[in-house]
Amino acid sequence: MKIKKRYKIAVFGLAIILSSLFPLSVFGFEPWSNVDGKWIAADGKSVIEGALKKGVTITKYQNRSGNIDWNQLIKENISFVMVRLGYYHDLDPYFKSNMSGAQEAKLDTGVCFYGKAIDVEGAKQEARYVLEIVKDYRISYPIAYDVESEDLLEKGLTKAQITEQVGAFCKVIEDAGYKAMIFGEHEWLTQHLDMKKLDYDVWYSRYGITNNFDNRTLWRCTDQGSVKGIEGNVCLEFAFEDYEKSFPADGWRVINGKRYYFKNHWLAKDIALQIEGVVYFFDKEGNLKLTN
Repeated sequence: MKIKKRYKIAVFGLAIILSSLFPLSVFGFEPWSNVDGKWIAADGKSVIEGALKKGVTITKYQNRSGNIDWNQLIKENISFVMVRLGYYHDLDPYFKSNMSGAQEAKLDTGVCFYGKAIDVEGAKQEARYVLEIVKDYRISYPIAYDVESEDLLEKGLTKAQITEQVGAFCKVIEDAGYKAMIFGEHEWLTQHLDMKKLDYDVWYSRYGITNNFDNRTLWRCTDQGSVKGIEGNVCLEFAFEDYEKSFPADGWRVINGKRYYFKNHWLAKDIALQIEGVVYFFDKEGNLKLTN
């Protein structure tokens, strides 16, 4: 009995030593998990170099699968959520509840919007539509634009035209004080957009291990992810940028011709604030009234 006990202790000790010497290359870990502060890729061995935070994308499809336990996501090391906004004048039916749920759980939030515009003015209108909706929420991650639509190609839009439209959308978003982002799979980003003319962050969708792409700050690694708190599969995302430092949380923003003030990414509403020595009053809609 003593020999068996000593043998078990020796084997256990050897396992600890080997795992410390070869923690990622020999012994497998759960894919997409965090081990000693490093995120592990799909093979259970490779480190996702540069990955800072793990997140998920939430759409109506997750809501239809069951209720989302937002607080459980925190326990599962989820730090941010990209919430589907929908299309132009076609809001995701769960957008408002998803934003409220994520923000009550104090998760960082960004949004993804699907573009269908067929010209530059249409893309600008889409951006203004998005801004009018998101201003009432705490947006601390990017506003992503996804134009991966066969409809655009069938209508004969060229690579140059699609690129110009994406640039127009992103410019309106960033002029309003938010962080714009371009979403796309490898094929779309390389074949249907001239990325050299688009100096914006990229949300790169490529399943597996490969995640390198110019300006890539978010990576969608799979659409078959599993996270406690969400029924069914979910898209998993990794952030390579610290968005807490990427764009200001406080300051004035001009949205669709109106001037608003944001504090910690929240629209100032029904409050008086002293800003640079001047007291401003903001009504319950966030509209500005100068006092003295």
